[in-house]
Amino acid sequence: MKKKLLFVIDSLTIGGAEKSLVSLLNMIDSSKYEIDLLLFKKGGDFEKYVPKNINILPVPEYFRFVNKETFSVTKNVLYFYHRIKTSLNLRINNYRKNILHSEQVVFASINKVLSPIEKDYDVAIAYSQGMPTYFVSKKVKSSKKMAWINNDYISTIFNKELDYESYKNIDTIVTVSDYTKNSVSQIRCEYSEKVDLILDIVNPDMICKMAEEYEIHEYDKSLVNILTVGRLDVTKGYDRAIRVAKLLRESGYNFKWFAIGEGPERKKLQELINMYELNDYFILLGKKLNPYVYMKGCDIYVQTSVKEGFGLTVSEAKILKRPIVCTSFPTAKEIINNTVDGLIVDHDICSIYNGIKKYIDDNSFRNKITNELNSIEPYSTVSQLNKFYELTKK
Repeated sequence: MKKKLLFVIDSLTIGGAEKSLVSLLNMIDSSKYEIDLLLFKKGGDFEKYVPKNINILPVPEYFRFVNKETFSVTKNVLYFYHRIKTSLNLRINNYRKNILHSEQVVFASINKVLSPIEKDYDVAIAYSQGMPTYFVSKKVKSSKKMAWINNDYISTIFNKELDYESYKNIDTIVTVSDYTKNSVSQIRCEYSEKVDLILDIVNPDMICKMAEEYEIHEYDKSLVNILTVGRLDVTKGYDRAIRVAKLLRESGYNFKWFAIGEGPERKKLQELINMYELNDYFILLGKKLNPYVYMKGCDIYVQTSVKEGFGLTVSEAKILKRPIVCTSFPTAKEIINNTVDGLIVDHDICSIYNGIKKYIDDNSFRNKITNELNSIEPYSTVSQLNKFYELTKK
């Protein structure tokens, strides 16, 4: 008999956790598992990559109401009340001395109106922190519950004591890096007994295949083409990237720096680009469903993140044999062997600038890095699938 699995995630919009989940769903042995997928919002770009054997459940009613679907008068009034309640609680939260994460506020506000899933599962899996974890903990019946932590959880504003009310119902906490595993283990002694490691699922064959899907025309081969991929969020350090671009221009380098991603910082970043007169040098391309065609052709891949749960895009650039400059976020050393197959630099603007400059100025160093990348096995976490199978059996 097939084991019944449930995966829960907010949506399948473009993002690292979402990409990792889609990769995992495409690799799981469908002869052994019957898989349901619950999303709180549909319409994400990655939905097209979900295998046909995966059963996507209806979005819970309250979230459908938030997304403009109507129900009976009684339910509409009930849902409207909780939506107003949520809005007020979020505003009040802004004046707290110790601000809670917005998802903690939202779940506390709507918990009573969220209906539990009736089906019983063998394993229920929250594939990100926040709402998916709270839902699996409180609203799902399952013999075993797992929750993924795929960010630098220890440094987030999630109230860890409040989250314990959900995580105490979770049997296995899965982290995606050694750093995160160690930091989560130190939060509570109970966590250390149930935390485990499964690296973000990265399939090099799929990435290399997607990188060849089509040709792009944005790159100018007479220039140095720099690429960064990531959500336009403060944690990705794009403001520093733009300031580094200013230094590169002032130093007379001929380059274009492309950024793939979308997010809440777009307006501020574009204003910074305008202020430094970098419109011809630093280009926000927006979100791209297939960033690998850009990654394959760039001259230097740069990641300026303040923090990362793992550093998925850096590992993908490594698969595509790109010279990499990444800041020293905690998990960088798990991906890059500094000065051997890439460069890890400090977070300040001068260090990032000097890392890029070294690749441009020092051909022998650049060739050494490129030769090393071409000689090593492609970075892959396909073997992590067996670890997943082991954890779902326990």
